Amino acid sequence: MSTQSADNQPQPWGLWSKLKFLFVAGGGLFGDGYLNTNIGLVIPIFGYLYWHDEHDNMPVTDGDVLKGLFIVGVMTGQMLLGFLGDALGRHRVYGKEVLFAIGGTLLFILLPWKGLSKAGIVAWLCAFRFVTGLGTGGDYPMTSALSAEHRPIGSRAKLVTLVFSFTTLGSLGAALVYLVLLVAFKLSTVGKLDRLEWVWRLFFGIGMIPACVTAYMRFKMKQSAAFTKYVATVRDTNKPKLQQQAKDFREYFSDRRHLRALVAAAGSWFFYDIASYGIGLNQSILLDKIGFSRGRSPWERLWRIAIGNLIVLFAGAIPGVYVGVFLPDLLGRRKTQLLSCLAASILFAIWAGVADTIASGGLITLFTLAQFFLSCGPSLTTFLYPVELFPARVRGTAHGIAAATGKAGALITAFSFAQAVEQIGLQGMLGLLAGLLFLVVLLTLLLPETKDVTLDCVEHDGLYGPTVVGEDESMTHVHEEVVSAKDIPGKD
Repeated sequence: MSTQSADNQPQPWGLWSKLKFLFVAGGGLFGDGYLNTNIGLVIPIFGYLYWHDEHDNMPVTDGDVLKGLFIVGVMTGQMLLGFLGDALGRHRVYGKEVLFAIGGTLLFILLPWKGLSKAGIVAWLCAFRFVTGLGTGGDYPMTSALSAEHRPIGSRAKLVTLVFSFTTLGSLGAALVYLVLLVAFKLSTVGKLDRLEWVWRLFFGIGMIPACVTAYMRFKMKQSAAFTKYVATVRDTNKPKLQQQAKDFREYFSDRRHLRALVAAAGSWFFYDIASYGIGLNQSILLDKIGFSRGRSPWERLWRIAIGNLIVLFAGAIPGVYVGVFLPDLLGRRKTQLLSCLAASILFAIWAGVADTIASGGLITLFTLAQFFLSCGPSLTTFLYPVELFPARVRGTAHGIAAATGKAGALITAFSFAQAVEQIGLQGMLGLLAGLLFLVVLLTLLLPETKDVTLDCVEHDGLYGPTVVGEDESMTHVHEEVVSAKDIPGKD
């Protein structure tokens, strides 16, 4: 991916090389966004197809298990691939995760059309959503570490957040594809709900395309110069790599300052994901509770869910994430996360207070504004912070732990949101989410500011001593070229 002159000296990265990296790294996260959020859209379809004798609804418990096992897979992939990426090198691990995502989704789609009981259907869907989760989870630490260690587009924060913004584009792509498929099958589903089989299977199948397109290019990704300089060239090649990585992790986080930063970053992600996934995995529930998704026929209900989801994405999440790309450099990482979470917390509290007194149009406006602030702040900064706080030797592992902790919050939401709404009502749930987002504000106060801090400074523990600031690039004393894995000393 780097260009070489006649004397074999690395040349500066061109715009095409940077854009190519952006789309290869972002392509996997696009699939993550598509596959991560769309289950909330198709659960009503599963109800119509497989539980038509039970009021056309998939049982809440089965739906929660389906959402939850995917998240368990994501958590497993995040921690496992993050650790392996630090132990074996980015190059040797990157690209493997996408195979799990592709294979799991393919087998999910191939659910037998006939012959399975309801319990069998749930078991099949859950098993292969777990496999898909392994792949989408592994993408987080690998893509984030490579993005932070890459030649930046504008700045390190802009590149990392632009890459992560592909998850929001994936959610948008899922919403648009779902809408198109509903229109395409509208006439054929009238009186024949079994035709909805084609809607959900095509829906997931199309989501595999970005992962398939980027898989080969990920396998060809070179090792980052930062990993080579700070890890590969200084490690004892006679020791087993996994054992040495565990030792490096224990030594680094035996310092309470480092451990406090990890706990604050992971805790922020945990409470944010409870709120974020509470909304993302349960769009149909929220839109129904505010009166937006009610229809006279199954197709009309599904259509209104799709439209409501698009409104929230176009008016809230999409503008939010692309405003948020610029905020970490303008305001700083800590202030961006703190102010956006505070605004979202206030909006959830207002929503809880007026849920019974204003029309559905006003409620979806509050929904949209809350999504805007969540998208422009913690959606991006929780992903950015772990790769800027920790050095290359533990960067993937720390990001995997923080991300998996966040997904633990999502897991709680997946298994409890629908049932909690039934028990305490939508207003009670919104009040709870407002309180959790305020906890993110408090945890953010424990995080150091990483604006203008170079990764070279992080390697030398500059965040906790005299701060070295400078040009916001991935490294200060090494060209940002990538090097071939064969150039790494001690490579197997």
